[in-house]
Amino acid sequence: MRRLSFSGYIAQLLMQLFLLFFAIACIYPFILAFMASISSEKSILDNGYQLIPSEFSMLAYQAVFKSKYLYTSFGVSILVTVVGTLLSLIICGMAGYAMSIKRVKYRNAVSMFFYIPMVFGAGLLPWYLVITQILHLQNTIWALILPGLVSPFNVFLMRNYFATVPSELIESAEMDGAGVMRTFFGIIIPLSKPIIATITLFIGLAYWNDWASALWFIDNPNLYPLQYMLYRIQAIINLVRQTGAMGDMKVPPETFQIATMFITIGPIILLYPFIQRYFVKGIMIGAVKG
Repeated sequence: MRRLSFSGYIAQLLMQLFLLFFAIACIYPFILAFMASISSEKSILDNGYQLIPSEFSMLAYQAVFKSKYLYTSFGVSILVTVVGTLLSLIICGMAGYAMSIKRVKYRNAVSMFFYIPMVFGAGLLPWYLVITQILHLQNTIWALILPGLVSPFNVFLMRNYFATVPSELIESAEMDGAGVMRTFFGIIIPLSKPIIATITLFIGLAYWNDWASALWFIDNPNLYPLQYMLYRIQAIINLVRQTGAMGDMKVPPETFQIATMFITIGPIILLYPFIQRYFVKGIMIGAVKG
C-alpha cells in the first residue's frame, strides 16, 4: 500500500475532523429536542432548551399516551404504511419495468401518460370527488392507501434503474422458458435492491407522515392514523390554551409538541439504518441512468 505523505495525513485528519463536526451538528438538534421533551414546562419557560434540564418531567409523554385512541392510531398507521408500501412497490415496479423494455410498443406514450400528472394537476376538488363520489372510499382504510398508491416520480426512478440491467439476462431467462412475471420477480427484483430500498423509504415516509388524507376522508376515530390523531390532540390543547380554559388539565404545551415529534419519527429512525447503505446508490443510478 502506498504510504501517505505528511500533507496527505494532514488533509485526511482535517477531513475527518470536518466530518466529525458535521455529524455532531446533525445530531445535536435531536439530542437537544429529546432533552427538552423530558424537561418540565417550567424549566423550558425559565431557562429555554438545555442539554441538561434543571428539572426533568415525563408529563408530556404521559399526556400523549393517555389518549385511548393513540394505540389504535399506531396500528392504523402501521397497517397503511406496510400495505401501501408493498402495493405501491409492486405497481410502480411493474410499470417501470414495462417502460424499461425497448421492444414494448407504445412505451413512450405510456411514459408520457405518467409524466403529464407530474406537471399538471386537476386540482383538489376533482380528486376529492373521485375518491368520495366515484370510488366511495370515504371512511374506509383504502382512502388512506389508494390515493398515494402510484407516484410517477417513483415509476421513472425504477424505470431508469431497470434499464441498466443487461438485456442479455432477460433474453437468457426467456430462452429458458421464464415468463414475464418470473423474469421480473426472479431476476430483476433481486438485482435491484438499491432502488427497491430507496423507493421503499420514499413510499414508507409518505404513508407514515400522511395526515391530510384522514382530514379529508375519515370521520371515524377508529381509522385515524397516528399523525392525524396527534394533530387533533395538539389542536385541542392549543385551543384550550388560547381560550385560557386549561383548568386542571396537566398538559405542558411546549414539551408536548416535541414529544409528539419523537413519537412520530421513532419508527422511521429505526428503519433507516437497515436501508441507508442502498440509498445513495439507488437514488444516483435511478436518477442518472436510462
